[in-house]
Amino acid sequence: MKNKEIILKVGNDNGNSEHDLIINGVSIAQPNVFAKVRKLPNLDEVNKDYVLENISDNLIVTCEDPSGIYYIGNYALRSGQKVRNIEVGIDNNKIESDVVIVNTLSQIAGFAVKEYHNKFEKFDDIVEVKVDMTTALPISYYSQKKSLEFANKFLCKSHMVTVHIGDLSVRVKIVFEFVKVIPEGVTSIFALKQCDNKIFEEYNLKNEDKLNNTYFNNARVLHAAIGEGTSEFPITQGIEFNPDFIKGTNNGIGHAIDKALEEFKSLKGLSKFSRQDYSKILIDTNHKFHDDAMEIVEQYIEDEAEEILHHIKAEIQKANNEVDVVCVYGGGSIFMRTYLESKLKNFCDRAEIKLLYIPKKYAITLEAEGLYNFTTGKIFEVLKAKHIESKNK
Repeated sequence: MKNKEIILKVGNDNGNSEHDLIINGVSIAQPNVFAKVRKLPNLDEVNKDYVLENISDNLIVTCEDPSGIYYIGNYALRSGQKVRNIEVGIDNNKIESDVVIVNTLSQIAGFAVKEYHNKFEKFDDIVEVKVDMTTALPISYYSQKKSLEFANKFLCKSHMVTVHIGDLSVRVKIVFEFVKVIPEGVTSIFALKQCDNKIFEEYNLKNEDKLNNTYFNNARVLHAAIGEGTSEFPITQGIEFNPDFIKGTNNGIGHAIDKALEEFKSLKGLSKFSRQDYSKILIDTNHKFHDDAMEIVEQYIEDEAEEILHHIKAEIQKANNEVDVVCVYGGGSIFMRTYLESKLKNFCDRAEIKLLYIPKKYAITLEAEGLYNFTTGKIFEVLKAKHIESKNK
């Protein structure tokens, strides 16, 4: 079996709305939801080749722990079943969230099954998978103790997941060799230092002082990582973050959607409708409900943007303006750009600080890119070696 092991490197960004992973260089983006069901649907007529090719969109699994049958991501939203997601606000505890554990294991298992099939065509009794992974916790919640506790959720044992592909069920054994947990927001610096310089094209067209990835080797960066339920405002220099500047707040696009959700459901006569469903309508400008959804939520988005602007200003002033660039990204930054960018630009110009507002194309996946770059980098290898050495003592 050893020569048939699947070896995976994973950057795992468990957002409150979207689950963004990069596995062996392949990007996966799914709504971070699952539906737990009592029994499997009738899958006899399902096209197995199609499901394997599009596994992340058609993911049905049985997990041993947390035990149950789960529809994952887009398949869960399409199923009409009641979905569970990560709560926004004070109850956003990713360490204790079944959604985080189940969806991470499921996406890794689904990817491994597809990889195994592409290599060997036929499945053995158990597909064995070895994983190195980097993931993150909100910076205001982060501590060394909590990071180790979170990592241990994956490291403490092997995980058995069965992936259902039509009438075929494939058992997958996942063993995490090493997991590193780092603070959200800080993760993106590992992307900015190694990214394709196309990410800076929009900025460079508007500004005389040009940016490239080498600029971030020593720049003092205030991050505004605007997510669904939380926003993070760390200050980094190189790959180090300043422990005196690790502010995180319960702000994000999810709070705006939560405030708009009941009014929208009442207007359209909807019952089973989640935050992720609303998000999809906001993104899809051609959806028949888009204009109404946007009209209801836009005041709440503006309110969230104002709070985030206040927090960014406060951190810059706390740092006596000793910041080289403010970098704004994350899924929430896309919806808030209309309300946030011009006001923030005026403030930054006065303080002689650059404003890098990451374009929509890169804003959501920047943290996953950073997490994956960390997993495949030299620091991870050093930390993994120390972890293995301590286990063997």
